[in-house]
Amino acid sequence: MIKAVIVEDEMHSRELLHELVNEYCDGIEIVGLAANVADALREIQEKKPQLVFLDIELPDGDGFQILEKLESPTFDTIFTTAYDQYAMRAFKFSATDYLLKPIDIDELQAATNRVVEKHKEGQGGGEAEQLQALIRNIRTVGTPFKRIVLPTTNGFTVVNPEDIIRCESDRNYTFIFLKDGRRILVSRTIKEYDEMLAEFNFFRIHQSHLINLNFLKNYTRGRGGYVELTDGTVLDVSARRKSEFLARMGGTGAE
Repeated sequence: MIKAVIVEDEMHSRELLHELVNEYCDGIEIVGLAANVADALREIQEKKPQLVFLDIELPDGDGFQILEKLESPTFDTIFTTAYDQYAMRAFKFSATDYLLKPIDIDELQAATNRVVEKHKEGQGGGEAEQLQALIRNIRTVGTPFKRIVLPTTNGFTVVNPEDIIRCESDRNYTFIFLKDGRRILVSRTIKEYDEMLAEFNFFRIHQSHLINLNFLKNYTRGRGGYVELTDGTVLDVSARRKSEFLARMGGTGAE
């Protein structure tokens, strides 16, 4: 059984989440409740949970201060939040589990099941670099995110978006190709990376291909045409994305 602590300042929300976990989340036992930063630090230090449900906005600070004060957390974290869209993107960039309020039961079960599976595979516990990436992204509100966490089958890899040459779809997974030659299989769809990386000059030239335009070398016309990247990769441009691609590159789309 995985021991968990709930950190939530609103009593109703705290009790409701407690009830939902007890009723719907197999393998999770709530061993502590906290309403603020001070209580949370005490509960975590005393109960030594393997999982913390962490609210963001607390009366004496925020949930990130708890993680910062603990330095290298040894527990998994599921954030519970009503945060704005910018923060939602920060969570996605950091591949961190979060639940939007009001809590959806299916999403709660999915998040806790991921934690249970990690522990079964011996991979449970705090992932300091992942959380640090999240905190850096959250603290730099209004500026482009500096680092992105790539969740893999064995854990995760943290990279700078500008080091990604391209992304290639593999059904519900995505291959990420980096400029240092690494190829990383990530347990997320290419659609998610299309949304996340748009501000970094990425463009989806094909249903299966998302490229960093900073690595574009040549474009050759055709029905859709094809591109060559600086690493020598040649990829088709789909006919339906051709006009938008050429417009993006300053072309007219005329043959």
